[in-house]
Amino acid sequence: MPRFLFLILALPALAACQHYDKAAHFAAGAAVSHAVTTQTDNKALGCAAAVGVGILKELIDDVADPMDAVATGLGCSVALAF
Repeated sequence: MPRFLFLILALPALAACQHYDKAAHFAAGAAVSHAVTTQTDNKALGCAAAVGVGILKELIDDVADPMDAVATGLGCSVALAF
């Protein structure tokens, strides 16, 4: 199993002490970042995509939480690590 997939699947278990919503945002950011990075072979663009998706998602939410956008953007750390 690819390491990034294992990490994304393990996040809910790792987030037992945290709010699950932030772990889901992190996982979504990791998935977006990985997809863009593998398609473009550019890790910076993958991180930019994760940050952009996080910001756009919060812009369309009824109740925006800036920390959700941060959690989504931090998901790009997975692409940087692998």
